[in-house]
Amino acid sequence: MYLKKLIIKNFRIFDEMGIELIFNKGVNAIIGENNSGKSSVIDALRIVYSTVTYRKDIFFSKSDFHVCEDGTVVDYTQFDVYLEDVPRRMTEIWNPQSESGMGGDFHIKFEKYIAPNGTEKVRSVYWGFGTEGNQLSSDTFEATDVVFLGALRDSESEMKPSRNSKLAQLLRNLVPEEAVREELVQILNNANNDLLKKEQLKKTRNTINQNLARIEQEFLNQQIDIGLVEPRFDSIASSLRAWVKPKWILINKEDAVYETAHTYFQSNMDLKKIQDDAKGIYFEISILDSETELDKKVADRISEIANKSFELYQNGLGYNNLLFMSAVLGDMAIERGGVYQNLLLVEEPEAHLHPQLQELVHDFLSDANKNDGNIQIIYTSHSPTLASKIDIDNINLLYEYGHKKYCLPFSQTNLTEENKKYLQRYLDVTKSQMFFARGILFVEGISEAILLPAMAKALGRPFEKYAVELVNVDSVAFTPFVNLLSSDKVKTCFSKVSVITDDDRCAKKNEKDYIDKNYDYDDVSSEVATNLQNGQPSDRCNDLTTLCSGAGINIFTATKTLEYALCCSENNVYYMVEALKVCYTELGPKLETKVSSLSQLSEKAACVWLFIRTRDKCKGAVAQYISQVISDQHELRKKGKKIKKEFVIPDYLKNAIYSVTEQ
Repeated sequence: MYLKKLIIKNFRIFDEMGIELIFNKGVNAIIGENNSGKSSVIDALRIVYSTVTYRKDIFFSKSDFHVCEDGTVVDYTQFDVYLEDVPRRMTEIWNPQSESGMGGDFHIKFEKYIAPNGTEKVRSVYWGFGTEGNQLSSDTFEATDVVFLGALRDSESEMKPSRNSKLAQLLRNLVPEEAVREELVQILNNANNDLLKKEQLKKTRNTINQNLARIEQEFLNQQIDIGLVEPRFDSIASSLRAWVKPKWILINKEDAVYETAHTYFQSNMDLKKIQDDAKGIYFEISILDSETELDKKVADRISEIANKSFELYQNGLGYNNLLFMSAVLGDMAIERGGVYQNLLLVEEPEAHLHPQLQELVHDFLSDANKNDGNIQIIYTSHSPTLASKIDIDNINLLYEYGHKKYCLPFSQTNLTEENKKYLQRYLDVTKSQMFFARGILFVEGISEAILLPAMAKALGRPFEKYAVELVNVDSVAFTPFVNLLSSDKVKTCFSKVSVITDDDRCAKKNEKDYIDKNYDYDDVSSEVATNLQNGQPSDRCNDLTTLCSGAGINIFTATKTLEYALCCSENNVYYMVEALKVCYTELGPKLETKVSSLSQLSEKAACVWLFIRTRDKCKGAVAQYISQVISDQHELRKKGKKIKKEFVIPDYLKNAIYSVTEQ
């Protein structure tokens, strides 16, 4: 059984329209910028499964009711929970009319009411599929075992010896048989008796009793006994502690077993788990599990040294989190009667972990589900590393649009299967940062990626100030990204999304305005210039424009290409030629002469474009040069200095920048 859909209405920042989240088996992520509602979703699930009084670890309160923009507070909050693979024996929620025939649902409403004493209170009403009145028993809620790991979790405390520690809970679930428990208790009892026979313990006990006798005289005449913890199974579970063994153990040259260890090393030099060093012999501790021929004295010495290793408080927070998650998932994997789903809710699993370890955590969580299909994991995250690793269909994106909160489940977007495959390959950590931005600007290549940040600063619209992410798709494959951010069921998830692309006119051989690919800058003519000015955008550009229009995404197109469009003024032509002179010390001056011989700006722009077209390796260098010109002139303006030849930002780029920041 697993959670398929959750609808939240009138809860905290979510209004009466509510949000709908879609989940799948395995690992699911809820992502979005700060204050988008991720923690509220996790708390909603915790409240849902804490409905049974004795399982409460979180309570619904009046402050959880949604407060509208005008200050009014709603009268009710509702959670609608839809499940899949529901056992038929769960008749309270099983819905034979569901799409799969194995679905089920239940609903919880919190509403205000006036108590007889006149005070306003909150009550909960919950029911199975259908209408209110189909009451639920505790069996429904007990069928799902929920574990919550908060963002500010104290893993060290959770792992310390105590009655409610995660280690104690794991042992209880691993040893349900009474006979095995009694065997463990007997071992503890024997150890207790053996300890009490020791002279040191007898002296300690007698000292206390003698002092008691002096204090009490003959009034009470009581005595005490001492020993280990009380010999009960719970005492064993409560006493469990964990510590970290180092990966490598050193048997130094002064150690009594060094010679034996060195002999073993010489006989097994091909083993990667043994390393010779000036200090002695290093053994990877896992050798104890894999090498049966290891000398017993050496093995015992390795174990002895390992037992002197780090306590949890000496570890980093990140590693302790991993230990805690390992214990939690180990506990969840134990089969228990009446439990059909194990739901792990984690806030920010990336906490205290570097990016490479975050990837390992994702793989670890994914493997947990593969080994046990009843384990479902839902986490919230701000990590582009995790967002780039998880299956696209398993992501829910929370966002704000027009002062309201929305959810876009990526499984409900307009992505085709081919789109999904492309994005799964192409979405890296850098591009996944767009999921946490307020605006996104998609561009074709490195030239735009270099130029646009400098242009945005020059316009007083720096991208970092407006939380805009610039995404270089490194091609013209914009369609998967447009489909990812649009859906027939929900609004586009960003109010500020734009695409910048070339219109690629004059590129069809069978059309009159075609400009032959063999033309170089010497072949420039008034006809070429006219064709570039009057040509029609390519079919690809027109199709993309139609797609973006339907998705509510802005598109801004360059006349022909970026480089041609940059030559929108005489000043710009000058700087473009100067950039090319730096790249091509011999051909650059020849281009300058050719450009100087032309009278029309359109012809000069065509000449520069033709030059770059046949030498496109210089595009990045040209963009770097122009970017520096724009930045230098911006600094001069800030100082109130006059600029002789001001670089003019083309209108289509200027408008694109405004579209994702503020007009």
